[in-house]
Amino acid sequence: MNKTSIATRYICVIMLASMVTELLNAESISTTTIQGRNVVVSALTPDIIRVENFAPGETPSATLPPMAQASPDCSVTTVGDMQLFTTSTGVTVRVNTVTGAVDITAGHDRSISDNGIREISDGQQSIRLSTMGSGSFYGAGERGYSFNLAGDTLVMYNKQNYGYTAGDPRIKQMNITMPLFLSSNGYAVVFDDYAAANMVMSNPIVYTTEAKEPVSYYFINSAGTLASLMPKLTTLTGHQPLPPLWSLGYITSKYGYRTQDDTIGVVDTLKRSGYPLDGIVLDLYWYGKEQDMGRLSWEPSQWRDHRRMLSDLKKRGVNTVIISQPYILRNGKGLDNYNYLRDNGLLLKDSTGAPQEVTIWVGEGGMFDVSNPNTRKWLKERYKQLTLDGVGGWWGDLGEPEVHPESGLHANGLTTRQYHNKYGNDWSKIIYDLYKEEFPDRRLMTMMRGGTTGLQQYSVFPWSTDVSRSWGGLQPQITIMLNSGLSGLGYMSHDVGGFAIDESAPYDPELYVRWLQLGTFSPVLRTHAQRTAEPYNYPEQQHIILPLIKERYRWLPYNYTLAYENATDGLPLVRPLNFYSHGSAKYDDIADEYLWGRDVLVAPVLTKGATKRRIIFPEGEWIDITNP
Repeated sequence: MNKTSIATRYICVIMLASMVTELLNAESISTTTIQGRNVVVSALTPDIIRVENFAPGETPSATLPPMAQASPDCSVTTVGDMQLFTTSTGVTVRVNTVTGAVDITAGHDRSISDNGIREISDGQQSIRLSTMGSGSFYGAGERGYSFNLAGDTLVMYNKQNYGYTAGDPRIKQMNITMPLFLSSNGYAVVFDDYAAANMVMSNPIVYTTEAKEPVSYYFINSAGTLASLMPKLTTLTGHQPLPPLWSLGYITSKYGYRTQDDTIGVVDTLKRSGYPLDGIVLDLYWYGKEQDMGRLSWEPSQWRDHRRMLSDLKKRGVNTVIISQPYILRNGKGLDNYNYLRDNGLLLKDSTGAPQEVTIWVGEGGMFDVSNPNTRKWLKERYKQLTLDGVGGWWGDLGEPEVHPESGLHANGLTTRQYHNKYGNDWSKIIYDLYKEEFPDRRLMTMMRGGTTGLQQYSVFPWSTDVSRSWGGLQPQITIMLNSGLSGLGYMSHDVGGFAIDESAPYDPELYVRWLQLGTFSPVLRTHAQRTAEPYNYPEQQHIILPLIKERYRWLPYNYTLAYENATDGLPLVRPLNFYSHGSAKYDDIADEYLWGRDVLVAPVLTKGATKRRIIFPEGEWIDITNP
């Protein structure tokens, strides 16, 4: 921390600590709290306030990327033991110079209170924030159990839940966790952290983390709606670049296409059947078999001329996406890579400095340590060569990471529990930086299912992972898209048709059609399953299925407009019914319908055998476009 960097970072600031005052020539007030802690409150913009609370000799957390800053016009005054400033948009911050308590008020029911106390016990620190007024809470990353998070205890530790269904308590904790929440009253709080943590959504809201540094947080104000809040939130956490147009079309996928002939045959069958097609996803067989994970090269016995195949598919308008994982196994053809990475210190290590042993469902080996710059360089070169071969997009699977031994130590000095959630961000950034530097004229699609706050800025298209192929699997998908979108992940989608086969009902055409109807108005339309994934496997339903996928293409101009709104203002494509509401709570808990952009209401049928359903309409005049 140096004088120059601080002076440019904090524009309008109340500072409580003589140590900090000596470093910063800026309008400031300093003191020492009764706990002997330093408190720094800064306005990064008129609507984004950062609060730091740390002991002498400590450095507060700084996990989010730097943001472009405005110059807030602040007035600073002193009233007894209270120092306060007010920004040009009416955000008022009061700091008690004795206790370090911080109160932030931005309008009706947009207030938080921090008592200035940091509870530290058993290597964990806790922050308590009291909230004022009624209101519902959303966000926190990928959450599928409930849309309104008020009253929940949210675990911030990425976790895979195979074959989940609605009501499964496991889906309170999913693959992408973010320590942030949004209030329906139009404000948000972002904790500057990514370590393992819990967030109790009561009053006060209690955030408890295993982070090494004292955790700071941001208060973000808006005009009082979720719609006006999202541009402010993503100013802090980052915007997703515009996607490639093909990513908004239809993409076919299965576990998995095993050979070149298999892949070409699927494309041929879809094309002959009249299906428009923009992408095909190759699961782990492109490099051989499951045990060859980490090989990162094509298996010639299965793919006799992969370059020609990729080129020919591209000429037909079909982009090829291939899978990559965090693991390098020894019991397959990835052994040479394992040996090289081990000998050069590029793998996750254990407490003795030896490669950390990792066991997954198909074998044993090691794990890429993407916190290591040399590991990132090695992976970047592999991804570059595969992209030059003609690969059109990337699929980062198992990136929570699904297996991440707690005895591991990363090259950045963090334990696995401290680094776990950020692994997916740093992995995604390798591919993002590759495209930015080597393929600047090419837009990127990376499917990724692990990460934390800010993941979207790396052109990530997450999906809700290995959902049950059942009606129970279909039902939480709207909730997942809503909370993810409000967290900044505008392109959260799902395996259309359901992935994990329910052997009691492995083939359900009605379910497939209903899931496809939802998928048609989802950020990504990608069918995927263990079996019978492609639409031509449902011959008796072709009169419904084929027009549905063609309908997706009719909506491309509208959908691309939504993509632009996401790239510029951070607006999600899937929006809750209360997105534009001001002060009304009547739509706060609705999670079985949604707004597709501003002007389209989507209410899918989610129940077996149903031919009609109840629909709630927000205020306004609505036209049934399905029956004009």
